[in-house]
Amino acid sequence: MTDYKCPKCGSDKLVKMGFDKYNKQKYHCKKCGYNPTEGAKKHRNKEDIKPILTSKNKEKEIFDNVKKISEEVLNNLKKRERLIPQIKRGKLKSEKWLLMLSDIQYGLVVNPVEIGGLGFFSPKIARERLNYLVTTLIEFLKYFPNRPEELYIACLGDNIENAYMRDNQQSEIEFGICTQVIELEEMLLDMIIALSKYFPVIKIFAIVGGNHGRMGKKKNSASPTDNFEYLIYHHVKQRTEGMKDISFNFTSAKHMIVEINDWKFWLEHGDTVRSWAGIPFYGIKREMSNINAMLGKFHEHADYLLAGHFHTKASFEEVFMNGSFPGGDSYSVGDLRRMDFPYQKLLGVNKKHGIVWDRNICLIDNPRELKIKIYK
Repeated sequence: MTDYKCPKCGSDKLVKMGFDKYNKQKYHCKKCGYNPTEGAKKHRNKEDIKPILTSKNKEKEIFDNVKKISEEVLNNLKKRERLIPQIKRGKLKSEKWLLMLSDIQYGLVVNPVEIGGLGFFSPKIARERLNYLVTTLIEFLKYFPNRPEELYIACLGDNIENAYMRDNQQSEIEFGICTQVIELEEMLLDMIIALSKYFPVIKIFAIVGGNHGRMGKKKNSASPTDNFEYLIYHHVKQRTEGMKDISFNFTSAKHMIVEINDWKFWLEHGDTVRSWAGIPFYGIKREMSNINAMLGKFHEHADYLLAGHFHTKASFEEVFMNGSFPGGDSYSVGDLRRMDFPYQKLLGVNKKHGIVWDRNICLIDNPRELKIKIYK
Protein backbone atom coordinates (compact mmCIF):
# COMPACT_ATOMS: atom_id res chain seq x y z
CA MET A 1 0.00 0.00 0.00
CA THR A 2 1.01 3.65 -0.31
CA ASP A 3 0.28 6.99 1.32
CA TYR A 4 -1.24 8.18 -1.99
CA LYS A 5 -5.01 8.26 -2.21
CA CYS A 6 -7.05 7.55 -5.27
CA PRO A 7 -8.03 10.94 -6.71
CA LYS A 8 -11.32 9.45 -7.91
CA CYS A 9 -12.73 7.62 -4.89
CA GLY A 10 -10.33 8.64 -2.13
CA SER A 11 -9.28 5.07 -1.32
CA ASP A 12 -5.70 4.32 -0.15
CA LYS A 13 -5.80 0.80 -1.54
CA LEU A 14 -3.45 1.46 -4.42
CA VAL A 15 -1.23 -1.21 -6.02
CA LYS A 16 1.83 -0.38 -8.09
CA MET A 17 1.42 -1.28 -11.76
CA GLY A 18 4.76 -0.37 -13.29
CA PHE A 19 5.75 2.79 -15.20
CA ASP A 20 4.16 4.69 -18.05
CA LYS A 21 5.91 6.08 -21.13
CA TYR A 22 6.93 9.18 -19.19
CA ASN A 23 8.64 6.95 -16.62
CA LYS A 24 6.07 7.77 -13.96
CA GLN A 25 4.83 5.16 -11.50
CA LYS A 26 1.39 3.85 -12.30
CA TYR A 27 -1.08 2.60 -9.69
CA HIS A 28 -4.26 0.60 -9.63
CA CYS A 29 -7.09 1.30 -7.20
CA LYS A 30 -8.54 -1.96 -5.91
CA LYS A 31 -11.72 -0.23 -4.84
CA CYS A 32 -12.84 1.71 -7.95
CA GLY A 33 -10.44 0.38 -10.59
CA TYR A 34 -9.02 3.84 -11.42
CA ASN A 35 -5.38 3.95 -12.61
CA PRO A 36 -3.68 7.12 -11.27
CA THR A 37 -0.05 7.96 -11.98
CA GLU A 38 2.79 9.11 -9.79
CA GLY A 39 2.09 12.69 -10.79
CA ALA A 40 -1.23 12.67 -8.86
CA LYS A 41 -1.28 14.86 -5.77
CA LYS A 42 -0.91 13.22 -2.38
CA HIS A 43 -4.27 13.35 -0.55
CA ARG A 44 -4.70 12.82 3.14
CA ASN A 45 -8.44 13.72 3.31
CA LYS A 46 -11.30 13.04 0.90
CA GLU A 47 -12.33 16.71 1.01
CA ASP A 48 -8.98 17.76 -0.50
CA ILE A 49 -9.49 15.73 -3.65
CA LYS A 50 -9.56 17.97 -6.80
CA PRO A 51 -10.57 16.73 -10.22
CA ILE A 52 -8.02 16.61 -12.97
CA LEU A 53 -8.36 19.81 -15.05
CA THR A 54 -9.21 19.49 -18.72
CA SER A 55 -8.62 22.32 -21.23
CA LYS A 56 -12.30 23.27 -20.93
CA ASN A 57 -12.11 23.39 -17.16
CA LYS A 58 -8.98 25.50 -17.35
CA GLU A 59 -10.74 28.07 -19.56
CA LYS A 60 -13.67 28.24 -17.15
CA GLU A 61 -11.32 28.64 -14.19
CA ILE A 62 -9.48 31.47 -15.96
CA PHE A 63 -12.76 33.17 -16.82
CA ASP A 64 -14.02 32.85 -13.24
CA ASN A 65 -10.76 34.25 -11.89
CA VAL A 66 -10.83 37.22 -14.28
CA LYS A 67 -14.49 37.86 -13.41
CA LYS A 68 -13.74 37.73 -9.70
CA ILE A 69 -10.79 40.10 -10.03
CA SER A 70 -12.71 42.54 -12.24
CA GLU A 71 -15.61 42.61 -9.77
CA GLU A 72 -13.22 43.35 -6.94
CA VAL A 73 -11.71 46.19 -8.97
CA LEU A 74 -15.11 47.64 -9.84
CA ASN A 75 -16.26 47.49 -6.22
CA ASN A 76 -13.23 49.48 -5.18
CA LEU A 77 -13.71 52.19 -7.80
CA LYS A 78 -15.21 55.55 -6.86
CA LYS A 79 -18.95 55.73 -7.44
CA ARG A 80 -19.94 57.99 -10.36
CA GLU A 81 -23.13 60.00 -10.79
CA ARG A 82 -24.78 61.27 -14.00
CA LEU A 83 -24.53 64.94 -14.86
CA ILE A 84 -27.68 67.04 -14.55
CA PRO A 85 -28.24 69.01 -17.80
CA GLN A 86 -28.08 72.75 -17.35
CA ILE A 87 -30.55 73.93 -19.98
CA LYS A 88 -30.88 77.64 -20.48
CA ARG A 89 -34.15 78.67 -22.02
CA GLY A 90 -32.89 81.30 -24.40
CA LYS A 91 -35.30 83.58 -26.20
CA LEU A 92 -35.86 82.43 -29.76
CA LYS A 93 -35.91 84.88 -32.61
CA SER A 94 -39.44 86.00 -33.29
CA GLU A 95 -41.24 84.53 -36.28
CA LYS A 96 -44.43 85.43 -38.06
CA TRP A 97 -46.72 82.88 -39.60
CA LEU A 98 -48.01 83.27 -43.13
CA LEU A 99 -50.97 81.16 -44.23
CA MET A 100 -51.58 80.79 -47.95
CA LEU A 101 -55.33 80.54 -48.54
CA SER A 102 -56.60 79.89 -52.04
CA ASP A 103 -58.70 77.79 -54.41
CA ILE A 104 -61.54 77.03 -52.00
CA GLN A 105 -63.89 76.95 -55.01
CA TYR A 106 -66.92 77.12 -52.75
CA GLY A 107 -70.04 75.85 -54.50
CA LEU A 108 -68.28 73.15 -56.52
CA VAL A 109 -69.58 69.59 -56.40
CA VAL A 110 -67.25 66.71 -57.32
CA ASN A 111 -69.03 63.41 -57.75
CA PRO A 112 -66.49 60.68 -56.93
CA VAL A 113 -68.22 58.25 -59.29
CA GLU A 114 -67.58 60.52 -62.27
CA ILE A 115 -63.83 60.66 -61.68
CA GLY A 116 -63.25 57.07 -60.62
CA GLY A 117 -63.07 57.82 -56.90
CA LEU A 118 -60.02 60.07 -57.30
CA GLY A 119 -61.71 62.95 -55.48
CA PHE A 120 -64.85 64.16 -53.75
CA PHE A 121 -66.04 67.64 -52.85
CA SER A 122 -69.11 69.72 -51.99
CA PRO A 123 -69.87 72.98 -50.15
CA LYS A 124 -70.39 70.97 -46.95
CA ILE A 125 -66.95 69.39 -47.33
CA ALA A 126 -65.46 72.83 -48.06
CA ARG A 127 -66.81 74.11 -44.73
CA GLU A 128 -65.46 71.05 -42.92
CA ARG A 129 -62.01 71.46 -44.48
CA LEU A 130 -61.86 75.15 -43.59
CA ASN A 131 -62.75 74.30 -39.98
CA TYR A 132 -60.12 71.56 -40.03
CA LEU A 133 -57.53 74.09 -41.26
CA VAL A 134 -58.36 76.46 -38.40
CA THR A 135 -58.25 73.65 -35.83
CA THR A 136 -54.90 72.44 -37.15
CA LEU A 137 -53.35 75.90 -36.87
CA ILE A 138 -54.47 76.08 -33.26
CA GLU A 139 -53.06 72.59 -32.58
CA PHE A 140 -49.67 73.67 -33.94
CA LEU A 141 -49.49 76.37 -31.29
CA LYS A 142 -49.60 73.77 -28.50
CA TYR A 143 -46.19 72.33 -29.31
CA PHE A 144 -44.55 75.02 -31.42
CA PRO A 145 -41.53 76.32 -29.43
CA ASN A 146 -41.59 79.82 -30.91
CA ARG A 147 -45.21 80.83 -30.66
CA PRO A 148 -45.95 83.76 -32.99
CA GLU A 149 -47.97 86.79 -32.06
CA GLU A 150 -48.79 87.77 -35.63
CA LEU A 151 -50.60 85.73 -38.27
CA TYR A 152 -50.64 86.85 -41.90
CA ILE A 153 -53.16 85.39 -44.34
CA ALA A 154 -52.54 85.70 -48.08
CA CYS A 155 -55.80 85.20 -50.00
CA LEU A 156 -54.76 84.21 -53.51
CA GLY A 157 -58.10 83.90 -55.28
CA ASP A 158 -60.54 81.31 -56.64
CA ASN A 159 -62.47 81.24 -53.40
CA ILE A 160 -65.77 80.58 -55.20
CA GLU A 161 -66.54 78.21 -58.06
CA ASN A 162 -68.69 80.62 -60.18
CA ALA A 163 -71.54 79.45 -62.40
CA TYR A 164 -70.86 80.84 -65.89
CA MET A 165 -67.12 80.45 -66.36
CA ARG A 166 -67.55 77.25 -68.39
CA ASP A 167 -70.44 76.06 -70.51
CA ASN A 168 -71.13 72.97 -68.39
CA GLN A 169 -70.48 74.60 -65.03
CA GLN A 170 -74.14 74.64 -64.00
CA SER A 171 -74.05 70.86 -63.71
CA GLU A 172 -71.04 70.97 -61.35
CA ILE A 173 -72.30 73.39 -58.70
CA GLU A 174 -74.72 73.02 -55.81
CA PHE A 175 -76.03 76.60 -55.89
CA GLY A 176 -75.52 79.89 -57.71
CA ILE A 177 -73.07 82.76 -57.36
CA CYS A 178 -75.08 84.82 -54.87
CA THR A 179 -75.25 81.97 -52.38
CA GLN A 180 -71.58 81.19 -52.94
CA VAL A 181 -70.58 84.79 -52.17
CA ILE A 182 -72.85 85.21 -49.13
CA GLU A 183 -71.90 81.93 -47.44
CA LEU A 184 -68.19 82.26 -48.15
CA GLU A 185 -68.15 85.73 -46.59
CA GLU A 186 -69.54 84.24 -43.37
CA MET A 187 -67.04 81.37 -43.49
CA LEU A 188 -64.07 83.72 -43.84
CA LEU A 189 -65.37 85.93 -41.06
CA ASP A 190 -65.86 82.93 -38.74
CA MET A 191 -62.31 81.80 -39.52
CA ILE A 192 -60.83 85.20 -38.66
CA ILE A 193 -62.76 85.47 -35.40
CA ALA A 194 -61.83 81.91 -34.34
CA LEU A 195 -58.12 82.57 -34.96
CA SER A 196 -58.26 85.95 -33.17
CA LYS A 197 -58.50 84.08 -29.86
CA TYR A 198 -55.00 82.67 -30.38
CA PHE A 199 -53.18 85.33 -32.42
CA PRO A 200 -53.03 88.86 -30.96
CA VAL A 201 -52.49 90.37 -34.41
CA ILE A 202 -54.03 89.14 -37.67
CA LYS A 203 -53.35 90.77 -41.02
CA ILE A 204 -55.14 89.64 -44.18
CA PHE A 205 -53.93 90.54 -47.67
CA ALA A 206 -56.10 89.60 -50.64
CA ILE A 207 -55.62 89.89 -54.39
CA VAL A 208 -58.66 90.15 -56.64
CA GLY A 209 -57.09 88.09 -59.41
CA GLY A 210 -58.44 84.64 -60.09
CA ASN A 211 -60.15 82.96 -63.01
CA HIS A 212 -63.06 81.43 -61.10
CA GLY A 213 -64.30 84.71 -59.68
CA ARG A 214 -64.28 86.74 -62.89
CA MET A 215 -67.53 87.73 -64.59
CA GLY A 216 -66.40 86.98 -68.15
CA LYS A 217 -65.49 83.61 -69.61
CA LYS A 218 -62.20 84.77 -71.07
CA LYS A 219 -59.21 86.10 -69.18
CA ASN A 220 -59.37 89.64 -70.59
CA SER A 221 -63.13 89.92 -71.07
CA ALA A 222 -63.61 91.88 -67.82
CA SER A 223 -61.68 94.37 -65.73
CA PRO A 224 -59.96 93.14 -62.53
CA THR A 225 -62.72 94.61 -60.37
CA ASP A 226 -65.42 92.78 -62.34
CA ASN A 227 -64.69 89.83 -60.14
CA PHE A 228 -66.81 88.35 -57.37
CA GLU A 229 -63.69 88.06 -55.22
CA TYR A 230 -63.69 91.86 -55.07
CA LEU A 231 -67.21 91.79 -53.64
CA ILE A 232 -66.30 89.15 -51.05
CA TYR A 233 -63.25 91.05 -49.82
CA HIS A 234 -65.14 94.33 -49.71
CA HIS A 235 -67.79 92.86 -47.40
CA VAL A 236 -65.34 91.00 -45.14
CA LYS A 237 -63.28 94.17 -44.75
CA GLN A 238 -66.38 96.06 -43.65
CA ARG A 239 -67.33 93.33 -41.20
CA THR A 240 -63.87 93.33 -39.57
CA GLU A 241 -63.52 97.09 -39.23
CA GLY A 242 -63.31 98.11 -35.60
CA MET A 243 -61.87 94.74 -34.49
CA LYS A 244 -58.70 95.48 -32.56
CA ASP A 245 -55.43 94.45 -34.28
CA ILE A 246 -57.25 92.83 -37.20
CA SER A 247 -56.68 94.41 -40.60
CA PHE A 248 -57.99 93.40 -44.02
CA ASN A 249 -56.30 94.81 -47.11
CA PHE A 250 -57.12 94.12 -50.74
CA THR A 251 -56.36 95.76 -54.04
CA SER A 252 -58.02 96.22 -57.41
CA ALA A 253 -54.90 94.88 -59.14
CA LYS A 254 -54.17 91.26 -59.95
CA HIS A 255 -51.15 91.32 -57.70
CA MET A 256 -50.05 92.74 -54.37
CA ILE A 257 -46.67 93.47 -52.78
CA VAL A 258 -46.61 92.78 -49.04
CA GLU A 259 -43.86 93.24 -46.45
CA ILE A 260 -43.72 90.65 -43.68
CA ASN A 261 -40.96 90.72 -41.08
CA ASP A 262 -38.83 92.93 -43.38
CA TRP A 263 -39.21 90.53 -46.35
CA LYS A 264 -41.18 91.42 -49.48
CA PHE A 265 -43.74 89.05 -51.02
CA TRP A 266 -45.35 89.27 -54.42
CA LEU A 267 -48.88 87.82 -54.25
CA GLU A 268 -50.75 86.70 -57.33
CA HIS A 269 -53.24 84.02 -58.30
CA GLY A 270 -51.01 82.35 -60.89
CA ASP A 271 -53.28 82.28 -63.94
CA THR A 272 -50.92 84.69 -65.75
CA VAL A 273 -48.12 82.11 -65.69
CA ARG A 274 -47.43 80.50 -69.06
CA SER A 275 -46.83 76.79 -68.69
CA TRP A 276 -44.54 74.73 -70.88
CA ALA A 277 -45.93 71.31 -71.82
CA GLY A 278 -48.37 71.70 -68.95
CA ILE A 279 -45.56 72.27 -66.44
CA PRO A 280 -45.74 75.66 -64.66
CA PHE A 281 -42.36 75.66 -62.95
CA TYR A 282 -40.33 77.09 -65.83
CA GLY A 283 -43.00 79.69 -66.50
CA ILE A 284 -43.26 80.83 -62.90
CA LYS A 285 -39.47 81.18 -62.68
CA ARG A 286 -39.61 83.47 -65.70
CA GLU A 287 -42.48 85.30 -64.02
CA MET A 288 -40.35 85.88 -60.92
CA SER A 289 -37.50 87.18 -63.06
CA ASN A 290 -39.80 89.54 -64.98
CA ILE A 291 -41.37 90.82 -61.76
CA ASN A 292 -38.01 91.75 -60.27
CA ALA A 293 -36.96 93.36 -63.56
CA MET A 294 -40.01 95.65 -63.28
CA LEU A 295 -39.50 96.37 -59.59
CA GLY A 296 -35.83 97.07 -60.19
CA LYS A 297 -36.76 100.22 -62.08
CA PHE A 298 -38.15 101.51 -58.77
CA HIS A 299 -35.15 100.22 -56.81
CA GLU A 300 -37.35 97.53 -55.27
CA HIS A 301 -37.50 93.77 -55.47
CA ALA A 302 -39.60 90.80 -54.38
CA ASP A 303 -37.93 88.24 -52.14
CA TYR A 304 -40.65 85.64 -52.65
CA LEU A 305 -43.54 84.87 -54.97
CA LEU A 306 -46.73 83.25 -53.67
CA ALA A 307 -49.31 81.76 -56.05
CA GLY A 308 -52.23 79.35 -56.20
CA HIS A 309 -54.22 78.33 -59.30
CA PHE A 310 -52.36 75.10 -60.14
CA HIS A 311 -53.84 73.09 -57.25
CA THR A 312 -50.41 71.64 -56.57
CA LYS A 313 -48.32 72.31 -53.49
CA ALA A 314 -44.73 73.16 -54.39
CA SER A 315 -41.78 75.19 -53.21
CA PHE A 316 -38.59 75.85 -55.15
CA GLU A 317 -36.06 78.63 -54.89
CA GLU A 318 -38.13 81.69 -53.84
CA VAL A 319 -41.48 80.45 -55.21
CA PHE A 320 -44.23 78.88 -53.10
CA MET A 321 -47.30 77.40 -54.77
CA ASN A 322 -50.44 76.51 -52.85
CA GLY A 323 -52.73 73.51 -53.10
CA SER A 324 -56.51 73.58 -53.30
CA PHE A 325 -59.55 72.63 -51.24
CA PRO A 326 -61.17 70.20 -53.74
CA GLY A 327 -58.04 68.28 -54.70
CA GLY A 328 -59.02 66.45 -57.87
CA ASP A 329 -62.09 67.48 -59.88
CA SER A 330 -63.67 66.53 -63.20
CA TYR A 331 -61.49 68.98 -65.14
CA SER A 332 -58.13 68.17 -63.53
CA VAL A 333 -58.70 64.40 -63.56
CA GLY A 334 -60.78 64.10 -66.72
CA ASP A 335 -58.93 66.55 -68.99
CA LEU A 336 -55.50 67.13 -67.46
CA ARG A 337 -55.04 63.74 -65.79
CA ARG A 338 -53.72 65.43 -62.67
CA MET A 339 -54.80 65.61 -59.07
CA ASP A 340 -53.47 66.04 -55.56
CA PHE A 341 -54.90 65.76 -52.09
CA PRO A 342 -56.29 69.03 -50.71
CA TYR A 343 -53.49 71.09 -49.17
CA GLN A 344 -52.89 74.61 -47.91
CA LYS A 345 -49.43 75.91 -47.13
CA LEU A 346 -48.18 77.52 -43.89
CA LEU A 347 -44.88 79.45 -43.84
CA GLY A 348 -42.64 80.62 -41.01
CA VAL A 349 -40.99 83.98 -41.71
CA ASN A 350 -37.90 84.90 -39.73
CA LYS A 351 -36.70 88.51 -39.66
CA LYS A 352 -33.10 87.58 -40.36
CA HIS A 353 -33.41 84.58 -42.65
CA GLY A 354 -36.77 85.02 -44.39
CA ILE A 355 -38.84 81.85 -44.85
CA VAL A 356 -37.17 79.29 -42.62
CA TRP A 357 -39.78 76.53 -42.91
CA ASP A 358 -42.95 75.67 -44.81
CA ARG A 359 -45.56 73.10 -43.91
CA ASN A 360 -48.18 71.55 -46.15
CA ILE A 361 -51.41 71.10 -44.22
CA CYS A 362 -53.49 68.27 -45.63
CA LEU A 363 -57.19 69.02 -45.19
CA ILE A 364 -58.02 65.31 -44.98
CA ASP A 365 -57.33 63.76 -41.59
CA ASN A 366 -55.78 60.55 -42.95
CA PRO A 367 -55.38 60.43 -46.74
CA ARG A 368 -53.83 56.93 -46.57
CA GLU A 369 -57.22 55.52 -45.67
CA LEU A 370 -58.74 56.67 -48.97
CA LYS A 371 -59.35 53.91 -51.48
CA ILE A 372 -60.29 53.81 -55.14
CA LYS A 373 -62.34 51.12 -56.81
CA ILE A 374 -60.41 48.45 -58.68
CA TYR A 375 -62.52 46.44 -61.10
CA LYS A 376 -61.82 42.70 -61.30
